Amino acid sequence: MKWILPQTPAQGRGNTSSSDNASWQKRHLTWLAAAVFVPVSLTMTAYGVVEYGPSESVVIAKVTQQLSTPELVSTPSDTPFWREETIQTGDGLGKIFSKLAINDLQAWEFVRSDPAARALYELSAGRSIRAQTTPEGRLLQMSYLNKAGELIQIQRTGDELSTQIAPAVAEKKTEYKTGVIQSSFYAATDAIGLPDAVAQQLIDAFEGKVDFHHDLQKGDQFSIVYETERSNGELLRTGRILAAQFINNGKTHEVIWFETPGVAGAYYDGDGNSSAQSFLSAPVKFSRISSGFSMRFHPVLFTWKSHKGIDYAAPTGTDVLNTADGVVTRVAQDGGYGKFVEVQHGDQYSTLYGHLSAHAKNLKVGQVVKQGDILGAVGQTGRATGPHLHYEFKVNGKQVNPLALKLPNAKQLDATQMAQFKPFAHSIKQQLALLNKVELAQLD
Repeated sequence: MKWILPQTPAQGRGNTSSSDNASWQKRHLTWLAAAVFVPVSLTMTAYGVVEYGPSESVVIAKVTQQLSTPELVSTPSDTPFWREETIQTGDGLGKIFSKLAINDLQAWEFVRSDPAARALYELSAGRSIRAQTTPEGRLLQMSYLNKAGELIQIQRTGDELSTQIAPAVAEKKTEYKTGVIQSSFYAATDAIGLPDAVAQQLIDAFEGKVDFHHDLQKGDQFSIVYETERSNGELLRTGRILAAQFINNGKTHEVIWFETPGVAGAYYDGDGNSSAQSFLSAPVKFSRISSGFSMRFHPVLFTWKSHKGIDYAAPTGTDVLNTADGVVTRVAQDGGYGKFVEVQHGDQYSTLYGHLSAHAKNLKVGQVVKQGDILGAVGQTGRATGPHLHYEFKVNGKQVNPLALKLPNAKQLDATQMAQFKPFAHSIKQQLALLNKVELAQLD
């Protein structure tokens, strides 16, 4: 720092008196004292921040303790390993051997040559296969449950391999699933792993209440309780739906399976009304209506003509289902309907199924048929330009539009049966509601 000192009177202009000189000296000493005092005081303040009072001595003691080295337990090199893999589409046995870390030429040759072991070549995607091997990859045992419900096991005894095939021990279970429709019904069932057979049961259970072809909405949801049989966690077969709920466009539909001594099992809604329709809403599954009940320009006759039935477009060979219990009155063929079947349902109703490619095997006039029985297959016999089913519904011999007809449900429960059903249904509905909340919370 450069200090600039004030000039003395002698250094200024003109003459000064002795009193002026004394006054200047006095001010000069005062200024010097201040100049010295400021940095000293600043230095003292700085030290004041650091110091906190008298320091205390710290005693440090060194402690030495002998620690024992823990014993390390090593895994014996010959300890066998279990591995389990889920079979993917396209996986062959060679790829499965690789996934299971099997490096055993003897086992590979055995599977290829042993007639019983060759069943392992028929692997199904989605199922599990397990194997136990040595660390070097030598096969000790392998097990696989096929779709037929057979447990295939390969076991090693010494240097010998053997195959055993036995029926799997089935264990009955009750399972629950819930799904939300985002794009389609089957996309929703696939997303939650619902078996196709159960999905079809769900469609059948809500037949007449939910139109699975046209009326499903994004956000619709369904919940199902159903029976299964499993062995070692693998699904052997599915059973019956015990209860189900379907929320379609904000409206809730329910079905509950109920049977008691003297009452054949059937589905009912929460109020005890039969869910079974006296007639199926359509005689062909997975189809679309190509022509309705109305006047139309006939594609073969090239003229306007009254179309007194419903045409369902479907691939040739698709099953044609009887829509209600009845008796077969005609199994025939003509130039218009082609091959057709007609069924009488009591005194009032009858149905006709035309343009079939084939009649059901051994179907004959007078035969009693149940709702859902196969009557034949979709075709384009007679006056038809493409494969479809022509379905007619008659009331007292006159064709009517079945889609506009209000048909009765199946037989209802009587008072005694209803008294048994009510508490049972209440319990089932409570369980469904609880399971639904839990499952949807997990989905979120």
